Amino acid sequence: MSRIWRAVRWTVPVTSALAIGCATGGGVWARGDGRATPPYAVGEAVPTPRVFAEGVVSTVDDEAGVTFSPDGTEMYFTKLVPYTTFPRYGVICVSRYSNGKWGTPEIVPFSGKYLDWGAKISPDGKTMLFTSSRPAPGRDEHVLRIWSVERTEEGWGEPQVLQEPINAPADRWNMDASVTSDGTIYFASDREEPFHFQIYRVRHEGGKYAAAEKLGPAINSKFNDAQPYISPDEKILIFSSTGDQSFPYAARAGDMQGGGRPYPRADLYVSVKKNGEWTPARHLEHGINTVAEEGYATLTPDGHYMFFTSERNVFDVPLRERLSYEEMEHGLDSIFNGHGNVFFIDAGQLDIAGAAAVKP
Repeated sequence: MSRIWRAVRWTVPVTSALAIGCATGGGVWARGDGRATPPYAVGEAVPTPRVFAEGVVSTVDDEAGVTFSPDGTEMYFTKLVPYTTFPRYGVICVSRYSNGKWGTPEIVPFSGKYLDWGAKISPDGKTMLFTSSRPAPGRDEHVLRIWSVERTEEGWGEPQVLQEPINAPADRWNMDASVTSDGTIYFASDREEPFHFQIYRVRHEGGKYAAAEKLGPAINSKFNDAQPYISPDEKILIFSSTGDQSFPYAARAGDMQGGGRPYPRADLYVSVKKNGEWTPARHLEHGINTVAEEGYATLTPDGHYMFFTSERNVFDVPLRERLSYEEMEHGLDSIFNGHGNVFFIDAGQLDIAGAAAVKP
């Protein structure tokens, strides 16, 4: 089932699930021509999805959502604990690149008590937006809201809840914020219909936010559209789309389905702004989408890679061959056990002109 529903549906009557955010950091290494190269660069083509930082970031646990500091030395992601039920547990983590490797993740100081997820760092590196179930000052509603935290000389400060028109109305879910260089925020909300998420945009003008604008039919569908990533120049939009939450589980025409009974899960889509308008959303190919869940896409600060989360695994039904008990245990103990992992691929595989030249 889509992460949107795993984390959201169970939060209404009680304290929400907790998400943990982790980060890694360190120095920037230099390539042969003397120019600085970000630590996530691998020095070779990545034409198909590849697991990132296996055993450190991508583990047998459930990881989702990636964002990098502008110099690429800090990587933030969410770790969800799948085996707690009501409420779930999850956190925002950071891993730092140092001495040629990604360091052991740590929970960021402001996370660890509530459901915190979907962190996105602004292009200038000074602000982080994230989604949280933590209570807002003076409010009693058990909902997900978008929060902001500023980076100071001492590190990350205290999170502040964003006000209207972003977190509105007070009893509805608002999440998955991503910000451009000029401060425009893209996010998902069910403000028009409970538990039906659509993507909105709010511009920052004259020191304040303008009214929220719902994106048109080129992006939003009759299904659940969420987890937007917007490029710093507001020319590339990548998002996830999840089908109906009840049988027969209808979805967008491009969504992939396995041999088992369909279930609500997300696939990734991309759109490009041309002449001021978004092109019709296109289902991503090149092995990015599978019959499992994909989501939380982001482009690296230099625009050379797309990172995303996938639950691809060795248990797609029907299996090609019968498994022995030992083979099943081996699969369950591997990173391909059906929990989320972090993958990356060359941004050129998005088939978008200029996708590998995104600038803050």
